[in-house]
Amino acid sequence: MKMKNIYIVIICLLLSTTATAQEVRNYIAIVNGDSIKINLNTSFQYKSTKGELIDFKIVQPDILTYSDDFISFKHSKENNVSNTVLEEDIEQLMVMKSTGSGFIVQKYYGIDPSLLTMMLLNEVTKESISYGYAKSQEAFSVDLQSGQTLNGSRMTLTYKGEEEIYTAAAFSGKDEGIIILTMVLNDDYSAKDHEMIDLFWETLEIKRK
Repeated sequence: MKMKNIYIVIICLLLSTTATAQEVRNYIAIVNGDSIKINLNTSFQYKSTKGELIDFKIVQPDILTYSDDFISFKHSKENNVSNTVLEEDIEQLMVMKSTGSGFIVQKYYGIDPSLLTMMLLNEVTKESISYGYAKSQEAFSVDLQSGQTLNGSRMTLTYKGEEEIYTAAAFSGKDEGIIILTMVLNDDYSAKDHEMIDLFWETLEIKRK
């Protein structure tokens, strides 16, 4: 992939952080061949062929699992996963709050993207640094449940009591790989933001060796 195309992909990533996924709350339950339109957390009754009334409800667990052919991870039901194809061989997953805290996973099927990690971090933090945020940087490493170790960098930006934390790491495969970017922003600084990121790292599995 040409460097120009890589740069375009990074810009697409940045622009897409403003998007939010919409979750459809309408479902269809099929009971004995009958289709019943229902909503989550609402009780319904179904009359069986024997005339019995059967009570049922569709509920969603608090913690959901995202899984595809490359990765899997857990996330809160409050934070939906959006999926976008940026280019033919690049797919992006995003779990983001409206304030910007969250994480992005880019899956590359044509190249090893590990060399883009620092470029990505510099791109997403340059506006804050230009504004006057002080930057500190440290190495980042995480051992996954699936056995791999991801390496990258973490940047902490501070300005007049405000704090932004960005972490980027990569997995390298044979002509493929992933880049992960996590963000915790001061506008919505709370324990839940860190819990969302911690849950992601603790449950992330990569289906490659």
